Amino acid sequence: MIATLTILLTRHFDRSGSRKLMFTMICSAALMICDAVSIFFRGNPAGNAPLIEKWSTFAVYFLSFLIIPLSAQYVSQIIYKRSDGLRLYWELIEWGIFIFSAILLIINQIHPFIYDIDDMGRYVRIPYFFWLLSFIGFTGILTTLAVALVYSKYMLAIERVAVISFLTLPLIGIVIKLFNPETPFVTIAIVISVIILFVSYEASYVQFLVEKEKKLSEEKLKLVNQQMKPHFIFNTLTLIRYQCLTAPNDAAETVSEFSNYLRSITDYLTEKDCISVEAELDIIKNYLQIQSKRFGEGIKLEYDIEETDFDVPPFSVQTLVENAVQHGLKSGQKDNGIIRISTKKDGENRIVIVEDNGVGFDTNELKNNEKGSVGITNTRNRVEIMCKGELKIESEPGKGTKAAIIIPE
Repeated sequence: MIATLTILLTRHFDRSGSRKLMFTMICSAALMICDAVSIFFRGNPAGNAPLIEKWSTFAVYFLSFLIIPLSAQYVSQIIYKRSDGLRLYWELIEWGIFIFSAILLIINQIHPFIYDIDDMGRYVRIPYFFWLLSFIGFTGILTTLAVALVYSKYMLAIERVAVISFLTLPLIGIVIKLFNPETPFVTIAIVISVIILFVSYEASYVQFLVEKEKKLSEEKLKLVNQQMKPHFIFNTLTLIRYQCLTAPNDAAETVSEFSNYLRSITDYLTEKDCISVEAELDIIKNYLQIQSKRFGEGIKLEYDIEETDFDVPPFSVQTLVENAVQHGLKSGQKDNGIIRISTKKDGENRIVIVEDNGVGFDTNELKNNEKGSVGITNTRNRVEIMCKGELKIESEPGKGTKAAIIIPE
């Protein structure tokens, strides 16, 4: 249960994989309990002891077979995660094996033909078919082992060792049980194997944290380089020079806005966490005030701020606004361009929306060429890593663009 709780607390780095492993851990714990009950009442003819032994033995077999498809799903998720999208469906075969085994177990409870619990509470093999469950379990585990070996190149070293040991230990236990049916080695092997999987999961989580810090550092440097674009600095300085000659008071105001903008960039270099959306909006206002002076009446700004009690990654919203200016409005030389920034609460999510009425684009091109869009890729990565949120972009040629950052509570 402690292991399951640990997985629950760290599940955000791989929600699907952690959920599958949690089910396997819970199933393993239930298997241990049922096996302990079965051993405790075995050979005891008093009262309801034989009946308890009968159903606890049934539960041991049932849970043992259930762990096979659950573990197959977890291995499949590891391969999917490490291979960036290679989806395997062999676990459907494992679920079919489990369903077939469950049917056999239910029939055996009604009319014993594989094993039985006699009146003395003893486990008794029935001739001819006692090997059937072992054969089915052996086949299911061997199938997953074969797939794991074929795709082991996609696993971390510790994951590879964990998965292979997870699958080979029960195979050894099944072989031993064929010759010594009284030993609980299969159950012990399954429990040990699940613990090994848990250790592998935690090791993967530690590596995830290391990679997360490394990736955030890389994204931070990319972002600073992006915000310090020479042409933006040059154009702003050109604007200030022009204002010094024609409107000195406006020049002083622009210098103040430009200074605040540059200060926010240098502050971000020491900032490791998300910042309040209000602070992000201040960055945007400084940026847009400078841009509006450059483009005059060509850009109209609208704000609809309903919710401010949440955080966002620094420069995440600003990057979307900059894209709206540079690609949505300026690139299309659109007159009367409108950029609308809004925040709202939707259920358990906080949402920031940046909309423009610019030229728009085909979102399929963005999916195919997102590596070329450093700003969008950077923002998407930081929203996912820092806030566990997501970035959604909707656009259509000639109809503008809508980008939304969704931050869960």
